[in-house]
Amino acid sequence: MRVRASSVAGVMFLNAPTELHNSNKMSENNQSAPILSVLVPAYNYSSGVRQIVCPLLDEGRNDLEILIHDDSSDYSVEHFVKSILPKHANLKYRRNRPALGAIDNWNSLINAALGRYVILIHHDDFPLSKHFATELINELQARKWPDAMVLACVTHDVARNKVRPCIHNRIRQIIIRKWPTYLFLRNVIGPPAAIVVRRNIFLPFDNQLKWLVDIDAYYRLLIQGNRRVEFSHLVIVSSTGLPNAITTGIQGRKGSIRNAELAQISAKFPPTWFWKVIRGRVFGAQTILLMEWFLWVIIRVLSSILNRLSGSRIDLLAVLRRKKYAG
Repeated sequence: MRVRASSVAGVMFLNAPTELHNSNKMSENNQSAPILSVLVPAYNYSSGVRQIVCPLLDEGRNDLEILIHDDSSDYSVEHFVKSILPKHANLKYRRNRPALGAIDNWNSLINAALGRYVILIHHDDFPLSKHFATELINELQARKWPDAMVLACVTHDVARNKVRPCIHNRIRQIIIRKWPTYLFLRNVIGPPAAIVVRRNIFLPFDNQLKWLVDIDAYYRLLIQGNRRVEFSHLVIVSSTGLPNAITTGIQGRKGSIRNAELAQISAKFPPTWFWKVIRGRVFGAQTILLMEWFLWVIIRVLSSILNRLSGSRIDLLAVLRRKKYAG
């Protein structure tokens, strides 16, 4: 498909693509290509985009690119980006006209990225560290450039103003490396911002999914070949309860959507006992899932103990300080 584009004040506007292709894409081995591409899908939440982008730009790295693809129905994100775009050659902005929709917008960002590694950060998530890109690139190098790196994660309940750490890395390692199918019951990775992946193995998101779209992508990544996945203590903050989140838009329908998507996803893979259990298609499935729930409670308690012993708990004040810095 041919894409017509026009540029105003350094901002690129797309005039009706459904698929985006970068004809100038560099090889991963090209020394001039950035090491890391930070991908930011935007929708009507300029303050969220700001809290991701500004600290990254302040690091002043030439081996980092930041891509913002904007599906907004207003101009708040565009106005913010236009105000800083001329000062930063590694910041790239695209206004989607018409809007692509959430999942297609994520895929357009992956397709446009040039970095050796990519990380997709939604506008309601952000890195806790003010030196995130530098620390992440240093860690990737120290780990001898793995296929993927899973980051630590905390959730920030905006309405209740509380933070909750995700599962401790030691437990996540066991699940992700030994039993990735369990992700469909318990997403121990977290949002897409909690995983950094080599661009050349990052598979497109399935745009037929909504609720399980990220888990489906994680699972397909993990079961392909002998992937080397490392784990980091760098923290991603995932905000919940914001009005523009995908999960907010499907409240009250999550159960039916999840069941339909599990049926769709399970059809992609060989039938196993596990798929039948989580879909309730075997005798005693409800009993098995109840036992799993009790096991999960124990895992959460164990994770909390490990977080306390390792000193890796994140308090609310640290999250609020980071938001204030970015604002």
